[in-house]
Amino acid sequence: MGRFSPNKIYKNRRAGRICGVCAGLGEYFGIDPNIIRVTAILLTIFGSGFPIVVYLVLCWLLEPKPDFLYENPKEDAFWREARTRPDYTRVDLTRRFRDIEKRAQAVEAYVTSKQFRLNKELNDLDRQGA
Repeated sequence: MGRFSPNKIYKNRRAGRICGVCAGLGEYFGIDPNIIRVTAILLTIFGSGFPIVVYLVLCWLLEPKPDFLYENPKEDAFWREARTRPDYTRVDLTRRFRDIEKRAQAVEAYVTSKQFRLNKELNDLDRQGA
Protein backbone atom coordinates (compact mmCIF):
# COMPACT_ATOMS: atom_id res chain seq x y z
CA MET A 1 0.00 0.00 0.00
CA GLY A 2 1.53 3.33 -1.06
CA ARG A 3 1.45 6.69 0.61
CA PHE A 4 -1.86 8.48 0.19
CA SER A 5 -1.88 12.16 -0.74
CA PRO A 6 -4.62 14.47 0.53
CA ASN A 7 -4.28 16.47 -2.68
CA LYS A 8 -4.98 13.66 -5.14
CA ILE A 9 -8.11 12.56 -7.01
CA TYR A 10 -9.63 9.38 -5.63
CA LYS A 11 -12.82 7.60 -6.53
CA ASN A 12 -15.31 7.79 -3.68
CA ARG A 13 -17.31 4.56 -3.64
CA ARG A 14 -19.30 5.52 -0.54
CA ALA A 15 -20.79 8.59 -2.20
CA GLY A 16 -20.74 7.12 -5.70
CA ARG A 17 -23.50 5.58 -7.76
CA ILE A 18 -21.60 3.09 -9.92
CA CYS A 19 -17.86 3.24 -9.39
CA GLY A 20 -17.48 6.53 -7.49
CA VAL A 21 -15.64 8.47 -10.21
CA CYS A 22 -18.09 11.39 -10.39
CA ALA A 23 -18.23 11.59 -6.59
CA GLY A 24 -14.42 11.63 -6.43
CA LEU A 25 -14.14 14.31 -9.12
CA GLY A 26 -16.83 16.38 -7.40
CA GLU A 27 -15.07 16.09 -4.06
CA TYR A 28 -11.70 17.03 -5.57
CA PHE A 29 -12.96 20.06 -7.50
CA GLY A 30 -15.54 21.17 -4.92
CA ILE A 31 -18.49 20.57 -7.28
CA ASP A 32 -21.70 18.71 -6.57
CA PRO A 33 -21.23 15.21 -8.05
CA ASN A 34 -24.75 15.35 -9.51
CA ILE A 35 -23.65 18.21 -11.77
CA ILE A 36 -20.78 16.08 -13.05
CA ARG A 37 -23.11 13.11 -13.56
CA VAL A 38 -25.69 15.15 -15.50
CA THR A 39 -22.96 16.76 -17.61
CA ALA A 40 -21.48 13.36 -18.45
CA ILE A 41 -24.90 11.96 -19.37
CA LEU A 42 -25.72 14.97 -21.57
CA LEU A 43 -22.34 14.77 -23.30
CA THR A 44 -22.93 11.07 -23.93
CA ILE A 45 -26.44 11.63 -25.31
CA PHE A 46 -25.74 14.69 -27.46
CA GLY A 47 -22.14 13.92 -28.30
CA SER A 48 -20.37 10.67 -28.62
CA GLY A 49 -19.71 7.79 -26.27
CA PHE A 50 -16.41 9.38 -25.27
CA PRO A 51 -17.51 10.21 -21.67
CA ILE A 52 -18.27 6.51 -21.10
CA VAL A 53 -14.74 5.59 -22.19
CA VAL A 54 -13.27 8.32 -19.95
CA TYR A 55 -15.40 7.11 -17.04
CA LEU A 56 -14.27 3.51 -17.47
CA VAL A 57 -10.62 4.51 -17.76
CA LEU A 58 -10.88 6.66 -14.61
CA CYS A 59 -12.67 3.85 -12.82
CA TRP A 60 -9.74 1.62 -13.63
CA LEU A 61 -6.96 4.19 -12.93
CA LEU A 62 -8.18 6.01 -9.81
CA GLU A 63 -7.52 4.49 -6.42
CA PRO A 64 -10.37 4.27 -3.93
CA LYS A 65 -10.38 7.01 -1.32
CA PRO A 66 -8.89 5.62 1.91
CA ASP A 67 -10.94 5.95 5.09
CA PHE A 68 -7.99 7.37 7.04
CA LEU A 69 -6.96 10.05 4.52
CA TYR A 70 -7.85 12.97 6.79
CA GLU A 71 -7.42 13.02 10.56
CA ASN A 72 -10.51 15.18 11.12
CA PRO A 73 -13.14 17.19 9.22
CA LYS A 74 -11.09 20.40 9.57
CA GLU A 75 -8.21 18.84 7.66
CA ASP A 76 -10.62 17.64 4.97
CA ALA A 77 -12.05 21.17 4.67
CA PHE A 78 -8.53 22.67 4.49
CA TRP A 79 -7.47 20.44 1.60
CA ARG A 80 -10.74 21.00 -0.25
CA GLU A 81 -10.23 24.77 0.12
CA ALA A 82 -6.61 24.47 -0.99
CA ARG A 83 -7.64 22.61 -4.16
CA THR A 84 -10.53 24.86 -5.12
CA ARG A 85 -9.13 28.24 -4.04
CA PRO A 86 -5.32 28.03 -3.85
CA ASP A 87 -4.77 31.81 -4.00
CA TYR A 88 -7.10 32.38 -1.06
CA THR A 89 -5.31 29.68 0.90
CA ARG A 90 -1.92 31.21 0.13
CA VAL A 91 -3.13 34.64 1.24
CA ASP A 92 -4.65 33.18 4.40
CA LEU A 93 -1.47 31.28 5.25
CA THR A 94 0.65 34.36 4.58
CA ARG A 95 -1.55 36.36 6.95
CA ARG A 96 -1.30 33.67 9.63
CA PHE A 97 2.49 33.47 9.36
CA ARG A 98 2.79 37.27 9.57
CA ASP A 99 0.69 37.19 12.72
CA ILE A 100 2.89 34.46 14.21
CA GLU A 101 6.00 36.41 13.25
CA LYS A 102 4.69 39.57 14.94
CA ARG A 103 3.93 37.63 18.13
CA ALA A 104 7.37 36.00 18.06
CA GLN A 105 8.99 39.41 17.63
CA ALA A 106 7.02 40.76 20.59
CA VAL A 107 8.15 37.82 22.75
CA GLU A 108 11.74 38.28 21.62
CA ALA A 109 11.60 42.00 22.39
CA TYR A 110 10.29 41.27 25.89
CA VAL A 111 12.80 38.49 26.61
CA THR A 112 15.71 40.71 25.59
CA SER A 113 14.43 43.75 27.49
CA LYS A 114 15.67 45.12 30.81
CA GLN A 115 12.18 44.63 32.25
CA PHE A 116 12.38 40.88 31.66
CA ARG A 117 15.78 40.65 33.37
CA LEU A 118 14.51 42.71 36.30
CA ASN A 119 11.40 40.51 36.67
CA LYS A 120 13.57 37.39 36.48
CA GLU A 121 15.92 38.66 39.18
CA LEU A 122 12.98 39.62 41.42
CA ASN A 123 11.42 36.16 40.95
CA ASP A 124 14.76 34.53 41.77
CA LEU A 125 15.01 36.61 44.96
CA ASP A 126 11.43 35.65 45.91
CA ARG A 127 12.26 31.96 45.48
CA GLN A 128 15.42 32.26 47.54
CA GLY A 129 13.56 34.13 50.32
CA ALA A 130 10.64 31.71 50.46
